Amino acid sequence: MNLGIGFLPKKYYENEPSTGGYQFFINEGIQYAINIGEMYYPDYTDEQLALFTESLAPFPLYYLFKQSNKEIIEEILQELHDAQLPFEVFYQSKKSTYLMITIINHQELMRLIPIMIWQHNYSMSSIWSNRKDMFMIESKIWDAKRTDGINASIEETICIHFNEPTTAFLFSDDFKGTDIFSNENRFSTLENVQKLLPSFIKTDIIEFV
Repeated sequence: MNLGIGFLPKKYYENEPSTGGYQFFINEGIQYAINIGEMYYPDYTDEQLALFTESLAPFPLYYLFKQSNKEIIEEILQELHDAQLPFEVFYQSKKSTYLMITIINHQELMRLIPIMIWQHNYSMSSIWSNRKDMFMIESKIWDAKRTDGINASIEETICIHFNEPTTAFLFSDDFKGTDIFSNENRFSTLENVQKLLPSFIKTDIIEFV
């Protein structure tokens, strides 16, 4: 089955982080926002997912994981240690741990993919880029529907900065596909992106409203 590929309207991502939308903040500078989906990752082999990832950006790749459950964090840390994958605690707050995993080649990516898919069962999205310095953690207003009647709060949030030519990729926690946020010309047209993708991924251009 062919996947859809289309530009995301600004209303999808140019607002406050929310529990029902994107759980990060995009700073000014983004020029292109694209969705490739619905791409259910567990339907693909690890090798196919690695080739798909490598078609979009060169190594090294920097993966940022966020998790609030301490037990799950301990399991992820053990999985990364067992897989001999380099990582660091990028940021630690009272509520959440942010892990940065650095991937420098195909073999490491193959070891990371099963861990990444496993941790998505716990509603944890993954963001990655080939620029480590584009990620920051800042306090932002969240649009959140809460039982106490308060609809907004200040929370620590992943912020993506586009001060330099760069691209960020989001593997959503619902396995629906991959979003691309970029200011690089190679993502300026959908036809350019289609040419980047490996042959086993077929796409049809769609329009988001």
